[in-house]
Amino acid sequence: MDSRKNLELARNIIIKEYNTLLREVILDKDRPVLKIIFYIEIYLYIRYNDYGEYSYCVIFSPNPDDQMRFDNYDDIWDVKTRPHHFHVRGMQSVVDSPMSGEPNDDIPLLLKYVLDSIKK
Repeated sequence: MDSRKNLELARNIIIKEYNTLLREVILDKDRPVLKIIFYIEIYLYIRYNDYGEYSYCVIFSPNPDDQMRFDNYDDIWDVKTRPHHFHVRGMQSVVDSPMSGEPNDDIPLLLKYVLDSIKK
């Protein structure tokens, strides 16, 4: 897996499809992380590594645990999609995740989760 390629692909998808919602897009030169800041002050951090691991973290506010995260970094959660799992907004529960670590599949779905969460 090429983490830099995945980050560039994720960035390109987000810019192409959601450009009007974006305030800032930062692809770190030294670390495998993409930081997206939306005009509505939501922060999205996308991380990939060269071992097939990923993390999509959405921070809604500075309030503790006002975030949600999809990842496959640990294999301890009792979910059907293990090691892929979803830390639900509020970080109080972990459920099955629809993510796979593939930017073409995950990024549109991730943005749908972000946009749906702000409608609530």
